[in-house]
Amino acid sequence: MYDRIAKMFAAFAVIILLTGNLTVPMARGMGADYHTKDEIVYEYVTFKYEMAQTTSGARVIRENELVRQKLPQLSQKEYEILCRIVQAEAGGEDTMGKQMVADVIINRVKSARFPNSVSGVVFQGTQFSPVRDGRYYTVHVTQETKKAVDVALEGADSTGGALYFVNAQKADPANLAWFERKLTFCREHGGHRFYK
Repeated sequence: MYDRIAKMFAAFAVIILLTGNLTVPMARGMGADYHTKDEIVYEYVTFKYEMAQTTSGARVIRENELVRQKLPQLSQKEYEILCRIVQAEAGGEDTMGKQMVADVIINRVKSARFPNSVSGVVFQGTQFSPVRDGRYYTVHVTQETKKAVDVALEGADSTGGALYFVNAQKADPANLAWFERKLTFCREHGGHRFYK
């Protein structure tokens, strides 16, 4: 069954790439709406990635989770906001650490529990300490951060679906206890722990 769906997506991708502006319906379980060229190609790439994880046995994915919700195409302003918050939150981390912070922001944009834009997520209340304390506005975004954000935007989530992260070494013990008590731990990298 999965091979047949993958072939169908491949056919759609070829048609779209050849015609430029064709819109086509998505397959069963992927929504009844119609998608533009950029959106369907993105979902095809994501689907192939998710399927590779499933067949390799790396993790089990329920059928309704095979295709991640699509990320709206980012404007230049939204891209800059994403790069700036990643730099402010993970400037001292390696490339993977930066990518994982970007993945959390992207996962939130895709989640119905959070605003549906990068700016909405980043500036939602007091969610991110660099926005609260002003660091967000003073950072210089490095090329390494931009590369990490670009990888995250390609769709391969490196966090296991995390919607939250915390720097365990710097967090207030009461805040850290809340993360541990209320959320599901996904993974740890560098100074951050990731949860959903």
